[in-house]
Amino acid sequence: MISPGHLGRIALGLAIGALGGAVFNALGTPLPWMIGPIVFSGLATFCGLPVAGTPVGRIAGMLVLGTALGLYFTPEAAGMVLSHLPVIIAASAITLVVGAAASFLLARTARIDHATAFFCSVPGGVAEMSLIGERFGGQPLPIAVTQLLRVVSVTIVIPSALTLLGAGGSSTNVHGVLPASAPGLLATLAFSLGFSALLAALRFRNAWLLGPMAVGCLLGLFEANLSSIPPWLSAAGQVLVGAQIGSQFQRALLASMRRFIPAALLNLAVLMAGCASVGLLVAHLTGISPANMILATSPGGVTEMCITAKVLHLDVPIIVAFHLVRIFLVILSSPHVFRLLRAAGVFPAMPAEDARRVPAE
Repeated sequence: MISPGHLGRIALGLAIGALGGAVFNALGTPLPWMIGPIVFSGLATFCGLPVAGTPVGRIAGMLVLGTALGLYFTPEAAGMVLSHLPVIIAASAITLVVGAAASFLLARTARIDHATAFFCSVPGGVAEMSLIGERFGGQPLPIAVTQLLRVVSVTIVIPSALTLLGAGGSSTNVHGVLPASAPGLLATLAFSLGFSALLAALRFRNAWLLGPMAVGCLLGLFEANLSSIPPWLSAAGQVLVGAQIGSQFQRALLASMRRFIPAALLNLAVLMAGCASVGLLVAHLTGISPANMILATSPGGVTEMCITAKVLHLDVPIIVAFHLVRIFLVILSSPHVFRLLRAAGVFPAMPAEDARRVPAE
């Protein structure tokens, strides 16, 4: 049972996040309802205000946003994704290589072990990379902080840079032709909730994002035309997700890592530049627009980058596909890649006491 005091802190955190979204929206910044809550909630948390995030709120936000993103998968969009599937897989693999290469810089500048540096640098999930890294002798706290900084930094930098460069697209989708319908909207969200709960019960990773996306994809592919996701609900979903991200910037946590964070930010800059270079190369080879490919290969979070694609009218299905394949590939293969690099002598062998924690898979 959540205490009334904790509920009050959650409510204050959401109110501050919504205020941040409104301010950034009034200023005309890109992705205002995501970046605004991250910045305002992060500052409130860092300054010691009595605010708290809520994982339930993040789940609700992802339920709405995942469904909205899935609805972009019309039959035409699905055909486009399938035609580019080899490129998507190759680019995702190269992104993992870029992260592995960047880890050498982080290990040197931050003076940390190679296991920690590697799992800090490969763009996977915050929780997943922390857990996997610890299994290989890495330090979970720096890994979690770096992965969180990656999501926040990319969410702020990439949309802003694309907007300043005038890199918006003209992609049309279900939201442009399908009106919102209260009964259809309730049915759509009920389907998303039910399927996501089933995936969560079966212990699927990212169930509360992949479930709604899958439901949205099916509705889009079969042209069910139940309802679009209204803009106000999409904005509310972004506030819920952004406020939860911002609430993790605890002063004590950041103060304890004040010497590590500058090195981590330098590593993130190298990672973003490397991924952008991959995107530009793929754009040149395939004819896909550079804006689409920079966003598709960026090391950001799936939810945040796909919302950016939606706001900038880029090709959401392509960008969703790139990021889902990248997350799947990184989480699945990063332990094996690290083990291979260590066996090849690229990374030094781990101490015997840490080696006992690594499964012999």
